[in-house]
Amino acid sequence: MSEKQNKAVLDKGLLDRKALEQGLTEEQAAQSKQQYGTNALAKKETESLWSMFIGAFDDIWIKVLCLALVLKVVLAILGVIVPALGGDNDVIEIISIILAIALATGFSTLSEYRNTSRSEALQEEYNKTYAKVFRNGKLVKVLTSDIVKGDTILIQAGDKVPVDGLVFKGNVKVSQAALNGESRDESKSAADTMEEAESTDYSSAHKVFMGSVVTSGEAYMVATVIGDASELGKINKALTDENEEEERKDTSSLKLEVVAGGIGKLGVSAAAIAGVLQVVLSIMRADEAITPVFVILLIAEAVMLMASIVIMAVPEGLPMMNSLVQSMNTESMYKKNILVSHKAAFSDSAYMNLLFSDKTGTITEGNLSLVEFVLGDGRIVDHVSHNDFLEAITLNNLAKISEGKAIGSNNMDRALLTYAISKGAPDKVDASKVKEISGFDSEKKCATVELNDGTVYWKGATENIINDVTHYMTEDGSIAEFTSAEKAKVEEQMVAQAKRTMKLLSVVKIIGSQKILLAVLSLRDNVRKDAIETVEVLNRAGIQVVMVTGDAEETAVAIAKEAGILKDEKTEVVLTHDELEQLSDDELKKKLPNLRVVSRAKPLDKKRLVTVAQQLDDVCGMTGDGVNDAPALKQADIGFAMGDGTAVAQEAGDVVILNNSLTSIKDCVLNSRTMAKSVGKFLIFQLTVNISTLLMNILAPILGWTEPFSIVQILWINLIMDTLAAMAFGGEPILNRYMNEQPAKRSDNILTGYIKSAIGVSSIFITLGSILILENVGGITTAVMPAGCSNPDLYEKTFMFAFFIYAIIFNSLNTRSERFNLFEHIGENKRFILVMGAIFVLQTVLIQIGGEVFSTTPLTLKALLVSMVLGVLIIPVDMVRKAIMRSNK
Repeated sequence: MSEKQNKAVLDKGLLDRKALEQGLTEEQAAQSKQQYGTNALAKKETESLWSMFIGAFDDIWIKVLCLALVLKVVLAILGVIVPALGGDNDVIEIISIILAIALATGFSTLSEYRNTSRSEALQEEYNKTYAKVFRNGKLVKVLTSDIVKGDTILIQAGDKVPVDGLVFKGNVKVSQAALNGESRDESKSAADTMEEAESTDYSSAHKVFMGSVVTSGEAYMVATVIGDASELGKINKALTDENEEEERKDTSSLKLEVVAGGIGKLGVSAAAIAGVLQVVLSIMRADEAITPVFVILLIAEAVMLMASIVIMAVPEGLPMMNSLVQSMNTESMYKKNILVSHKAAFSDSAYMNLLFSDKTGTITEGNLSLVEFVLGDGRIVDHVSHNDFLEAITLNNLAKISEGKAIGSNNMDRALLTYAISKGAPDKVDASKVKEISGFDSEKKCATVELNDGTVYWKGATENIINDVTHYMTEDGSIAEFTSAEKAKVEEQMVAQAKRTMKLLSVVKIIGSQKILLAVLSLRDNVRKDAIETVEVLNRAGIQVVMVTGDAEETAVAIAKEAGILKDEKTEVVLTHDELEQLSDDELKKKLPNLRVVSRAKPLDKKRLVTVAQQLDDVCGMTGDGVNDAPALKQADIGFAMGDGTAVAQEAGDVVILNNSLTSIKDCVLNSRTMAKSVGKFLIFQLTVNISTLLMNILAPILGWTEPFSIVQILWINLIMDTLAAMAFGGEPILNRYMNEQPAKRSDNILTGYIKSAIGVSSIFITLGSILILENVGGITTAVMPAGCSNPDLYEKTFMFAFFIYAIIFNSLNTRSERFNLFEHIGENKRFILVMGAIFVLQTVLIQIGGEVFSTTPLTLKALLVSMVLGVLIIPVDMVRKAIMRSNK
């Protein structure tokens, strides 16, 4: 190709077909690449592991821990400057907080990095697709991302169009559903000039667009708009642009922030009470003169105590627990055909109460099949096998047979050919009889084939030919006159079939002046076998399923009924695109709670539905596979992109459903609810320990105790309630009964009435038990203390420490289940058994051999057994609480 010819290709001159067929030379391709770039789509800059680690510090709990760390470091420095203010446990507490931060951010970072890598792997697979390109006059395979402006590309049935460009030779039909949501195929023919080179009109007769799929035909095209400048590229670039409007905060983070605020207020309140009591009671009990220096030191000590209590109130293990559970769940989800791209959004599945779902491939199988036939006399039969009919659907068909299966063309042609194959048509039909075949014409809504003897087979929309039909073929193959009575019967059956979710197509044989109706075909995209059950499960779980489809209203309603989405047409709402467009947002909000079907939907309808639902504080899920779905997927709280969808949709989604199944979405919800349950259990366990410790620190100055726990004992308690407990509760089993519960509202507090009651009752029990021991109520401590005990105070504290830990361990059983059977499904969480069993054994050993390190002294067997019995009493106490909570429901 000469420079002049090349310029004609790249500008808007006349097309030189002969030159274009030769393609670019390597030199010209290099020049074009230098001037215009390549066809590679923009990608969001890959976040480094370090960047993800820094990003993990955006978590509200990590910020609280960092604040606690800074406060502790400041107090430790003051302790060095003023020894009277120093604490013996400063270094250990600082190390403990650093460890908690490191573990939490580490789990979060590694999990996010792993999932991001998998998402990028999917994108890489997309970019590694090849196109048939002419270079140096030869047809070669080139990566779609390496195509340059001016390249000549061969596109055939089944190919995905790799770039925006003009057809200059041949004819093709393309499906642009991924771009504009339209289900019909568009015909594209050869252009004579470059006038439409930069057209953005999808209905253009000559231009094809990246992301479209060639359903039939063959053509040569020239690349005119590439990469990010293409229509698909513009959408992709908009989605990867960092300068987006502020995104809606995910529900899980919102709820945990509320908990953080509540715990902060609790810690500050407890610290203030303890600080005031420390100062007031110390002054009242002082044996020395109260001087200004004495008061200042006393206030300084109170401030130190208050700071320690605030730090103590922070549940250090919660961030790690959250990260651990998210990481474990996202790993298991990958094995169930679910790839989690954004963990926070995946967590929101637990609170989802509204799911907008596509029809094709998600609720239905996505494959048309020929199931019934309406004959000219109005009768419906389940098969037609006379030769004329088989010849009609075989010859008037652009699909091909490969290894006994129909391939190429469109869904409808493949369905007809599949039926013909099942009846042995390929062996009965002579393909050499074809004189001329014309594929589906979108204007005439029909496809025809002419045979050598002048016979024409016609197929298309019945309403376009029924008035011209003169005869019909009976079931036995004979010809009968088509009267107005037969016509009325056929039209009546057509309406009935449409209501049964059938797509209708007529097949007519034309001989001279006779137009013979062979049959009206009823094709169906069957509802997935698992979809009906899944919709029922989702409805029972409090999730409203709304089917959004481009189908006609009658078909959409019929499918929705069959899938169990639409049950009562009197109270439930069905809208068409036109009806939806006429509603104001306020009017739509009123209809939304009862909305079940949106038919003839356009791409922007989806985003509007999500936006309006979110204004009602709904937590919305949205499924999608096309480029046109990307804005709605990104706007939704949980965007479910399909595994066979476009890379743009997968980039916009939060979760990729690799097998396209609605059942996988249900699995996603169930796993997310299990995760939320695990976090709730952990909150009960950890906050019980925190509040018990806070109460004892408040009561200590009132009752005249020294510090209830030693430094190492506090570290051991933190280890139990943070790291070890996170491991134990992180492996809780997935229970189907969670799908029988209604989702918590976005505005609901994660600390439910049940959780608050569990924390309150258990904390009070543990605190009262500790007081019982330290105050020797009823002589209980004296009863288990050996005669001649050398250090009664240490023995008393060891006895209390043993009870405290045993009570925590037994309370973990209470925490696992809201039911009375504490051991249900415990075998499915072996980590829980191992962790709690190990803590029990270690606690017993440490009491006996801990000595000065743990500030303990060996207890007698009687004392150990009594401490265990006192600890186990927390179980019946909690049983009473559960019974009361259940009776109040």
